[in-house]
Amino acid sequence: MTPQPDHDPDRLPSRRTAISEPDEISAASGPPDTAHGPRANGQIGRQRTGSSSRSRRPFPASLIPSRTSRLVISKTWKRLLPGRGLRANKAATARSRAKDSLQDASTRHSGIHQGTQVPSRLGIVELGKYAHEDEMPAWLVRLLETKGELRAGGVVPVLQQLLEMSTRTEYAYLCHPGVQHVAKLRKEGAFCGYRNIQVLCSHLIGTRATGWEQLGSDIPSVFQIQDLIETAWDRGFNARGRAETGGIKGTRKYIGTPEAQAFFASMGFPCSVQAFKASSDDDDAVGRLLCAVERYFQQGAVDCMDRKVRCTSLPPIYLQRPNHSLTIVGLEKHKGGHVHLLVFDPEFQGSNTVVRLAGKVTPRRQSKVTRLLEPYRRSATHLERFKQFEVL
Repeated sequence: MTPQPDHDPDRLPSRRTAISEPDEISAASGPPDTAHGPRANGQIGRQRTGSSSRSRRPFPASLIPSRTSRLVISKTWKRLLPGRGLRANKAATARSRAKDSLQDASTRHSGIHQGTQVPSRLGIVELGKYAHEDEMPAWLVRLLETKGELRAGGVVPVLQQLLEMSTRTEYAYLCHPGVQHVAKLRKEGAFCGYRNIQVLCSHLIGTRATGWEQLGSDIPSVFQIQDLIETAWDRGFNARGRAETGGIKGTRKYIGTPEAQAFFASMGFPCSVQAFKASSDDDDAVGRLLCAVERYFQQGAVDCMDRKVRCTSLPPIYLQRPNHSLTIVGLEKHKGGHVHLLVFDPEFQGSNTVVRLAGKVTPRRQSKVTRLLEPYRRSATHLERFKQFEVL
């Protein structure tokens, strides 16, 4: 009879024990039976090997990814589940808002007095390509000191003569006949604002208007105008102009209506600024400008409204449009209904020639009359290219 192995259940480890408690398997198995040792040892050994492998590696080794693969998988899950990225973005947004808040607070309190904002510095668009210039070149200083400006007197009476002869003209208005046309020198650059101020000064001096003594017996030079404008800023007339321009003395920076107003107001000459700006494509800023100019000249032509050319004793008007300024010396209406401004343009340097040639013109030579008037006419069609204007 073949002896049966000992089947005492207390001495055989269960599968649960073999898997979960491998260290207790050898202790529970006890010493091997000599008769059945190899078989028992083999069975227990297989269980231990299997239990040890399954406890440390719940999956087969071939299914466990390598370290490189785990890094790739980790990055992929981060992209698929962007919670961490969202938190980082929120943190960056919060930092940006905090920075903007600090900058806004700094701007609000950066004025000379608390609650006062410092005017921002203008750039090339407003002040021209020499917006950041400290001083103009020496050759230009010598040119302005030696040549001064180009002047032409007697132009308004010549315009009156030509308008009387023009068969196109229905009626026209003109400013005071003593106003001189002041033009720029060749190569001087963009000093049109100064030249138009000089035109207005020629009226004040020529008519001995109240306060003309402050200007002297002759129109001021470019350098004198710069000094007087900066003095006006010091006295509080459009004082923000200094902060916006950084100062204009000795430079080629553009000046405009605010500087012209500061110049005249500081010396007691009454003046006001009126703006005309097109708020939409349908807004007729040019039409409003022309109507305002005609109303202005009508005030001084009450006694001569029945004449074709209505001469007045009114001063001319400073006109600022984008990138250029002119002086309005009159207004003309054609028989076809078209209205033109009559202007002195600092860019036009031929007024002395017009004055000389006008004496030789006869009404029969309408082509020559038109040609001589052309440099002074600015039609509504021409003005419609611009969306905003200022007059002083």
